[in-house]
Amino acid sequence: MHSWQPVLFLALAGALRGAAPGVPAPAVLRKDLKKDFGAVGDGLADDQAAFGRAAAFFNARARTPAGAGPAVLFIPRGVYRVGQQLGGGEAYRTGAPVLALVGCRNLTVTGQDSARTEIRYADGRRYGAFDPATGRAYRSPAAVFTNIAYAATGGVCLGLKECANVVVANLALNGNSAHLELGGFWGDTGIQLACDGVFVDNSRDVTLRNVAVHHFGRDGIQVLNRLARGLDDPARDNIVLENSTFDYNGRQGLSVTGASGLRAVRCSFSHTARVQNPTAALGAGHALFSNPAAGVDLEPEGGYVAHVAFARCRFVDNGGQGLVADRPGGPHPPATADVRLTDCTLWGTTNWSAWVTQPGFQFQGCRFYGAFVHGCDAATAAEATAFDGCTFEDRPYAGRPALGPYLFFSDRRARRLRFTACRFVRRGGPWLHLVAPDPADTAAGPHFLGCTFEAGPAPAGPGAGPVWTGAVFGGRAVLRDAPGLLPPHNQAEAAGAPAELSGLTTVRAPGRLELRARTAAWLVRGGFDVGRGPASLRDSARVVVGEGNALVLAAAAPADTAALYVGPTARLLVQKGGALELRRYARLVVAGAVVVEPGAYFFRDPLARVRTVGAGTLRVAPGAVAARHPTLSPGDD
Repeated sequence: MHSWQPVLFLALAGALRGAAPGVPAPAVLRKDLKKDFGAVGDGLADDQAAFGRAAAFFNARARTPAGAGPAVLFIPRGVYRVGQQLGGGEAYRTGAPVLALVGCRNLTVTGQDSARTEIRYADGRRYGAFDPATGRAYRSPAAVFTNIAYAATGGVCLGLKECANVVVANLALNGNSAHLELGGFWGDTGIQLACDGVFVDNSRDVTLRNVAVHHFGRDGIQVLNRLARGLDDPARDNIVLENSTFDYNGRQGLSVTGASGLRAVRCSFSHTARVQNPTAALGAGHALFSNPAAGVDLEPEGGYVAHVAFARCRFVDNGGQGLVADRPGGPHPPATADVRLTDCTLWGTTNWSAWVTQPGFQFQGCRFYGAFVHGCDAATAAEATAFDGCTFEDRPYAGRPALGPYLFFSDRRARRLRFTACRFVRRGGPWLHLVAPDPADTAAGPHFLGCTFEAGPAPAGPGAGPVWTGAVFGGRAVLRDAPGLLPPHNQAEAAGAPAELSGLTTVRAPGRLELRARTAAWLVRGGFDVGRGPASLRDSARVVVGEGNALVLAAAAPADTAALYVGPTARLLVQKGGALELRRYARLVVAGAVVVEPGAYFFRDPLARVRTVGAGTLRVAPGAVAARHPTLSPGDD
């Protein structure tokens, strides 16, 4: 049995499922690219015309009553050379489509398998800007150049326009971008001209399974559907990508400019803009790079991107971000919703692992190596960027560091960020730079529920420490040393740059915050509320300042006040080797309990104020040290 036959059976089952009981299933029309359309498939002959004949046949059939019946185009094992470019039109050169399907229904296009069935573009095709008079590569002095007369396009290998129930399986599409003859830049950045593996245009129920789409000048695959009437339209496009790779393309592995219902499972969108091209027009060793050069770009253009899911996918080592979804500036109604990534790996080396400002993104069990940037300025919880069970780490890739310096960076760009049961592991840089737009608004600030923060060597130098503004902690949050990333403990080791907690930092009841990272100073520049207003008297909040940690209340300026409030069911415990410092103008209000154990450090500036409320107590053990910590205490006020 041929390896493609089970795939055909599964693909055709959907087309035949609607047959009434007792009614014979419609016959399946089968065509062979070699036998029926004259392809050779030896890697030498030009097979472009054979694909053209196949497309013409199925497109003509689609316009007849027979067009609704199931059909198969089988592409036998072989290498099919294509890549025709046409002159004489408004552009300098226009890449001819290879298999352009229009209006087709219930069609399966399958090869034998993606390792042995390849559509490969020929060497020497032109791509970019060329002087139409001389034929030489043209480098415009303008920042944006869009003169169509200078454009050389690569075209589209497989186009699906207004199609339905189409399966593409067991194929490799090779754009051969390392052997393009590149012209100058065209568009705003890089070469923004068609040179794509797959283009889906206003089509539904499309599945790509076991395909490898690589080395195209622009996108591996682009989906541009404008079928949805709004974000709440119940109809789904049902675009499915399974067990496929979209690697080593010039602009994106996947561009989604319009789709309502897209799912990718076990796919790779990696190494975008990593293909070296020796063309002199770009300079020796220059990679073919067009912005955003991402693994995946979710960018609505006149439509919507909604109900999108990625599961067990890889977004690794792209020239741009692994994932980008950037909301344009100014007042724009939401155009994205319900985007979910589950068990995915996003690894940024020379760019961010992800850049997301669009609404409606949720990440579950994902791994981010290299900085995640921003998050959505969400007006509602449904719009907020949320993370559940994710890992953020500055883990190197193939001997190269992940891009940092932070694991997560957002400076007044995001509201309502949510992190649940997440793990943050820093090997050398700071954990986070999170500044909320309104540091006093706890509802809109970043929330951490049951998260763990693990530290390698402490970051050093001015501004090298993490910055958290308006953070809210719940559940059990632990900040500790990262197992295996630190040398043996040295009590005399100098502290790194302090972590700055500004705005209003909150530990909610029930909740527990444990500061246990080695040689770490936590500098409170605003308010720090522990267990204020618990919902129940049984709910308690705890903060533990462990050995090698210092919690320091220090005003940023004389007119400012650093304030620590310990609520009626809350407890702040400073353990041996830890420190609590009340610097000048600091204020401590205790409605619960503050306990400083023997061997812990407790410092109170004469201008600091301490007040107990109700049954509140401040207990400093006789064996506590009335001084600043000798190595952890940040500089003078």
